[in-house]
Amino acid sequence: MKKILVLGAAISVAACSGHQMNPGQMVGAAAGALVGGYAGSQFGGGAGNLMFIIAGGLVGAASGVSIGEQLMPSDRTKFQQSAQFAMSNTTDGNMMNWINPETGVAGTIKPVRTYYAGQNTFCREFEASIAVQDQVGEANGRACKVGGGVWRLDNQV
Repeated sequence: MKKILVLGAAISVAACSGHQMNPGQMVGAAAGALVGGYAGSQFGGGAGNLMFIIAGGLVGAASGVSIGEQLMPSDRTKFQQSAQFAMSNTTDGNMMNWINPETGVAGTIKPVRTYYAGQNTFCREFEASIAVQDQVGEANGRACKVGGGVWRLDNQV
């Protein structure tokens, strides 16, 4: 529930900023909000704890937007291709590195849990990081295998 509040607050602030966010910025904001919100959750108690979570989420979202702004379409394509490969070929707990030679953007993908989700569907939870210049963004995600052996990536909220 707290993650949803942080993400909602971050999106609300972004919506009020007066400029349109591209998909990379939105992903960056969501990832940053979650990481910042988690960091904020380590402080205070009760209502004070919620304030730290929201503050951490907003700071994280701003940082995530900055990373997202720097991602080129080829970076997102390389991440998607690498995630597809990692989900199909990497065992839980093993990290796969990737780099976009066009831009120098690099990252890691580490599947951490594989499970049966029902209705003949297998899913994997994963941790991902993306390094852009001197900034690193981290997030958790989930991928579920759909028709044709393709993995559909979802951001976890």
